Amino acid sequence: MEHETNLRAFRLRHGLHLTELSEVSWLSDQYISRAELGQIVPTPRLEIQLADAVELAILRRAAVIRDMNRDFRRCRGHLLEVSGVE
Repeated sequence: MEHETNLRAFRLRHGLHLTELSEVSWLSDQYISRAELGQIVPTPRLEIQLADAVELAILRRAAVIRDMNRDFRRCRGHLLEVSGVE
């Protein structure tokens, strides 16, 4: 019987793609999807592996946001000026 797990609900609520989790967990998209739908028997090891993957995905996103914020602060007040980037 399929059911939605907390991982799937969290991932969908926050726009976290299976590929993001797959990249950091070394598990396939299909395997994670099956685990999310309750098609795989959960083990403590899998729980830890997926929790670590979510934490890594959050850290990656936080780094992207920090970089974006830093870049924005440099050009704030000059947003409509011609950029030197081609």
